[in-house]
Amino acid sequence: MKHMKRFMALFAALALVLAMAAPAFADAAATGSITIDNAVDKTTYKLYRIFDLESYDTAKGAYSYKLNSAWTDFPDYSTTIDGAPVSAADFFTVDSGYIKWADAKKYAGAEFAKLAMAFVDEKHIASVEDKTANGSTVSFTGLELGYYLVNSSLGALCSLNTTAPDVTIKEKNGNSIIDKQVFNEENSQFEDKNNAGIGDYVKFEISVTVSDGQPKKYVIHDVMSEGLTFVNDAAHRMSVTVNGRDFTQYTLKTKASSTTTDTDCTFEVAFDDDTNGASALKPNDNVVVTYYAQVNEQAKIGGTEGNINKAQLTYGDNHKTNWEETKTYVWKIDIFKYTMKNEAEQPLENAQFVLYRGNSDDKAYAKIQDGKITGWTRIESEKTVLTTSNSGKLEIKGLDVGTYYLEEIEAPKGYNKLTKSIEVKIADKTGAITVDGKSISDTTVKVENKAGTTLPTTGGIGTTIFYLIGGGLMVAAAVLLIAKKRMENK
Repeated sequence: MKHMKRFMALFAALALVLAMAAPAFADAAATGSITIDNAVDKTTYKLYRIFDLESYDTAKGAYSYKLNSAWTDFPDYSTTIDGAPVSAADFFTVDSGYIKWADAKKYAGAEFAKLAMAFVDEKHIASVEDKTANGSTVSFTGLELGYYLVNSSLGALCSLNTTAPDVTIKEKNGNSIIDKQVFNEENSQFEDKNNAGIGDYVKFEISVTVSDGQPKKYVIHDVMSEGLTFVNDAAHRMSVTVNGRDFTQYTLKTKASSTTTDTDCTFEVAFDDDTNGASALKPNDNVVVTYYAQVNEQAKIGGTEGNINKAQLTYGDNHKTNWEETKTYVWKIDIFKYTMKNEAEQPLENAQFVLYRGNSDDKAYAKIQDGKITGWTRIESEKTVLTTSNSGKLEIKGLDVGTYYLEEIEAPKGYNKLTKSIEVKIADKTGAITVDGKSISDTTVKVENKAGTTLPTTGGIGTTIFYLIGGGLMVAAAVLLIAKKRMENK
């Protein structure tokens, strides 16, 4: 009986220990899952367990990890990524067999994933499980809890930890991205808008991020408004780079050659596919297309609409992005020549003007036809002379932002010619105009001429009076002489 009591006491104590340990065993034995949403069809996803979970306490937020046996050499691993040296010791150390994460790298998951994938590739680490997507979702279930790396042809995705044993990952692969910008000469940057004059060349840039796992049928479509003419000559050649390197595996199709698939497009850049339909592009490629247009005489002037250039990417069997667009603004100035008469503005005709920019050392005169800029010349004999009509008005369209000078080279007859040129500035983005430093409310530059003064003759009014008196006396003398002769004849 005595031995029986001791046995029962020992059994009870053992049961109590087992009962206390049960939650830890249950947690440690729990399994997790990873679901990849927005997966790429036919793409294979691979799991790698870097750290094993030994124990944890969710209430206290305490987790104890050990290095997975397949990753024994990982703590001493170092390599170069994106041109910079990277080491596993930067992220974690192993203390008495347990993982200690560096506080400075708590939020450097993307960097750690790149390092881990480099280790996988170099050391040929076997994956825990592979699955190929059949549709847009892939699920891994029954996984031992730990710190996981998920990889596909698109790169590392995420890790799984004990705070959320069932994880859903939205892979960023369903929508490739296109961006379009135009070069702004004023600040030497690519932006959404710029300014230019008729005849100027405008530089555009399209960038594409390839985000799907099996790129195919990639085509960039570009549409220019009628005020822009696509140019692809020796001085303004289109260039295509992929990941910063020149790329030639594409076909340029233009509307001018009737080779575009979409007849509304100015041009298309169709990237090559092989016989199996796979594109020359690869997942995560960064594509940059640089090209030019010239502003032509059909350009829209002023306003808010601008001259639009838009681009769209189509890819795969039925994918397309939204249109991305830029605007190029072109400006004008109006001239009104007048004189004041009876406190009213009276238009003056036959005033002659030239427009130029630059200074005496680098002066360029405007060449103008039908009120539109056709070019600029430094040869004075080639400059365009504008003459006001009876309305006193002139119009000059097709100007870029900047400083211009309006010079009157001949005034209407009877009026004084301006003694100096008028400075006209067109402001960036808004097209607002200042004349000799003063803002005006519209685009009209008003130029007043004053009539010349009728100068008095030599001797002044006194001489004129003498002439009048003398003339009168001569007339009176003639009358008296004639009268006297008549009297003598009688």
